[in-house]
Amino acid sequence: MKILIVDDSKATVEIIRRALEAFDYRRLTIQTAENGVKALEIVESWHPDIVLTDWYMPEKSGLELTKEIMQLNQGIKVAMLTTVDDPPHIKQAENAGALFVLSKPFDDEALHRELRPLVYAIEQGLLDAGEGVEVHEELALPKLTQLEKLLKKAVGDGITLKAIPQQPFDETKVPCLMAIYADPDTQKPRAVALLDMHAICVMSQGSSKISPQQLKQALSSHTLSNEMAESCQKVLEASSLAFLDNQTRKSLKLKNVSFVAKAFDKLEVLYGKGADKRIDFSCELEGFEAGKITLVGF
Repeated sequence: MKILIVDDSKATVEIIRRALEAFDYRRLTIQTAENGVKALEIVESWHPDIVLTDWYMPEKSGLELTKEIMQLNQGIKVAMLTTVDDPPHIKQAENAGALFVLSKPFDDEALHRELRPLVYAIEQGLLDAGEGVEVHEELALPKLTQLEKLLKKAVGDGITLKAIPQQPFDETKVPCLMAIYADPDTQKPRAVALLDMHAICVMSQGSSKISPQQLKQALSSHTLSNEMAESCQKVLEASSLAFLDNQTRKSLKLKNVSFVAKAFDKLEVLYGKGADKRIDFSCELEGFEAGKITLVGF
């Protein structure tokens, strides 16, 4: 979750930052700007998910910033945190594109209450993804319905998969688990699965050995225990039957699973593949935050 805080008051910026960090949003990354001009530069280069802006600032107001962000048409959610509290001005901000206006002073819970629907929408992949693109038939990428059936057997009946918009590469994509699927005869790699930390936690439920404490530790430390790695590998092996080569009618085999702690060039290349060579989806299990997975075919 990438959030940009825009306010010319350093004290206010820190208050908002601490409030956001207290709510443990998924892989939260925060940047700040002291005015609308600097904020727009960050928006165009960093592409935040949410912008929280003050109204009255030097050089460019929050209202002007909101209008310009809307014109970019990038699906960025904008809200205003301001001393403005009269209905005409609030209506003006909403007409410009602000999804809510929270008047100062406010407490942490009030901010979280307003942000929760925006965060939920983003995490569920409800942003406009444009027209869907079918993957090339020669790729051995699975259909989500078939993959879900196999995962229900390996993880539990409660797991569900949902297609989401194509995920761009950014700093939230590491650490991750990388699984390579290969042709069983030639051992040539044919597909790669990239699982974020929440997806790893969901897949780990294929083993009863994984405790809630281990999962919490993994999320907070961005590390993976041997038990979680082994459980994930078993689940990925069991679901590899869904990766079917249409020509040979053979399923791919799980060749290798590795934990990626830091970004590298080829990882960025994988996330840069077109929509006809990949499948992006969420995996959900009751009691767990939804994970995100990208499958890339070769």
